[in-house]
Amino acid sequence: MQLKDWQLSLLQCPFDGSPVVPEGSTLRCPLCDRAYPVRKSFVSFFTPDLSSLQDPSEWQWKQSEISARNEQAAFYDRLLGLIVLTPFERSATRRALLADRQRVSVLAEIGCGTGRMLASLAHSAERVIGVDISDQSLEKCHRRLRNWRVCDFLLIQADACFLPIRPNVVDAVASCQMIEHLPSDRMRKRAVREMCRILRPEGRFALSGYHWSLLTRWLGPKEGVHKGGIYYFRFTRSEFLDLIPPQIKRDRLTSLAGYAWLVGGRKETTDPRSS
Repeated sequence: MQLKDWQLSLLQCPFDGSPVVPEGSTLRCPLCDRAYPVRKSFVSFFTPDLSSLQDPSEWQWKQSEISARNEQAAFYDRLLGLIVLTPFERSATRRALLADRQRVSVLAEIGCGTGRMLASLAHSAERVIGVDISDQSLEKCHRRLRNWRVCDFLLIQADACFLPIRPNVVDAVASCQMIEHLPSDRMRKRAVREMCRILRPEGRFALSGYHWSLLTRWLGPKEGVHKGGIYYFRFTRSEFLDLIPPQIKRDRLTSLAGYAWLVGGRKETTDPRSS
């Protein structure tokens, strides 16, 4: 894959925030000298070094999820629950991301998976960025975006808690049912702060995650492990809102059929804590 200027201009080293430079089939950080491979379908910033920034248990759960997601990529979109919920989630997420706008310039989805949401959201943007931890999911997402002939796009393999994207460069950022799979409150809050960091002032924000409701109490415990080794956590209303940083001015919160929360808002031009 040959990176375009707009794609390269958005990227940075996830360890030190330095701009990366092309070097053969890699992108290299001139400060720490780490190299990140540019593959056919995506750029990979997911390296073993990231384990040093996390607790061993957090890193172990993420390794388990990668294995499970890679195994599930071929049939993930055929899961009955997703088939039923996705049309409603797409509509609600699009409304939260666009508000009174028809289109945005650059839209990012963190935890894009196989592209079940991103392919639809892409029609509302000139350019899209998809980030996921699973390489097999990204391969399927790439094929889907190509087949749908959507706008210009960039796919990135990365940890949502350490995004290789420069600050204040996207107009809208979404994360659709990814946050519940991060294995600690610390990691969940860090990932949301990262989403806020890459968002431009006045940019739109949408986040969805499992709802601990009367419905989901029938599906399993509040915290547990899905088949295949994927950790999950179901949020009460207060727990979910506690994830949202002060820079995001929330303007909507809804429950998607009692299965997932969806919060939308915009990034304020100044940090409210500095007022």
